[in-house]
Amino acid sequence: MRTQWRARAARMLRGGPSGRVLYLVSPAGHPNYGDEFIARTWLEHLARVRPDDEVVLDCHTPGQAALLLRGAHPRVTYVDTLWRMIALAAENERPGPVWEWCAHAVVTLGAEPRIDEGVALLHRADSLHLLGGGYLNAVWPHHTALVTALAALARRFGIRAHASGQGLMPTAGGDAEEALCTAARAFTVFDLRDRESFEALAGVPGASRTGDDAWLGADRALGADRALGADRALGAGPDTGVVLCLQSDLTEHFACDGRSGVDAVAHWVRRVLDSWEVSGAEVTVIEGIPGKDRLVYERLGERLAGARFVPFRDLWHHGVPAGPGQTWLSTRFHLHLVAAAAGAAGVAVATEPGYYEVKHRSLLDAGSRWTLVTDGATIPARPAAGGFTAERRRAAVAGKTALADRLYPPR
Repeated sequence: MRTQWRARAARMLRGGPSGRVLYLVSPAGHPNYGDEFIARTWLEHLARVRPDDEVVLDCHTPGQAALLLRGAHPRVTYVDTLWRMIALAAENERPGPVWEWCAHAVVTLGAEPRIDEGVALLHRADSLHLLGGGYLNAVWPHHTALVTALAALARRFGIRAHASGQGLMPTAGGDAEEALCTAARAFTVFDLRDRESFEALAGVPGASRTGDDAWLGADRALGADRALGADRALGAGPDTGVVLCLQSDLTEHFACDGRSGVDAVAHWVRRVLDSWEVSGAEVTVIEGIPGKDRLVYERLGERLAGARFVPFRDLWHHGVPAGPGQTWLSTRFHLHLVAAAAGAAGVAVATEPGYYEVKHRSLLDAGSRWTLVTDGATIPARPAAGGFTAERRRAAVAGKTALADRLYPPR
């Protein structure tokens, strides 16, 4: 009886009835539609295949993530252990690269005592999972520490580590890139979303390429309760309208007619809408990152008189108002993916060379029939070919679903 009680107590300490702890790492909580969508997709998947397992989501803004993702899994805890560890290493000016310090601190209780409770939880994990996205690259080289930390845990405690749908372009280069590639060898699976990232990990035993993690939830995102039904829920305009999703961040290198940054994006969009003879009343504006994706809309002013603005909160709760017959202009990668999966035609605009171009091109390689624009001098014709064919969309979903089943075999 005492042995049974102790076993039960141990399971309670570790989490849900199964006693297993599934540890996820994600940049969720910003909020950013793509990061939040991927986190919700994995949590909902685990709710179906592992409802009795304890799930931990380690993200940089756990309070906001807990609000945005509430209800996605019945046994999820939100923490910021790894993200805070990286910040503390910089704050305390730890010697050596941040990724080396974090690889040490994550396996050593007391190395950073303010987060020891979180470190102890990491030691009890049954699996470690870097959720997909584009946060392991030269734009944020310090995030290499996320990879080295999980690799250190895998080596010290024998915990299975895997990554899915990662975009590594542009690579961090130098010591950071070398550290990431070395750490990736400790992962059972290190899955990439684009050809260039896959080639960067050539020779890593667990490397695979199944596309972006958002494909795991694409069918549900385009169901009647979300994307395709959102037109009715949000009172969208005609199916033949133009939809804009245009960012202001990471636009410094985009230029148009002597302008740069967000002013160049706004000027370019004005020229495109004029070329297509589209009135403001025919336009819907989508906000992928709240605040950041409103600036172009505001700069266009009267040019978008009569346009409908869909703030992030409505987008998140009601779905992406996408469907066949629409034409999109999007700088945001995940809105390209979802809208093209719904059959919408569009133009993808790469505002940051070496970063967004690779991301958008990966969708073209997967079958998106969108036009890709990489500079402000190009004014494209209005596309009419649509997005993904049903066959190519099903193939992308099937590939990501197969990876999910490999990482978390249904019980």
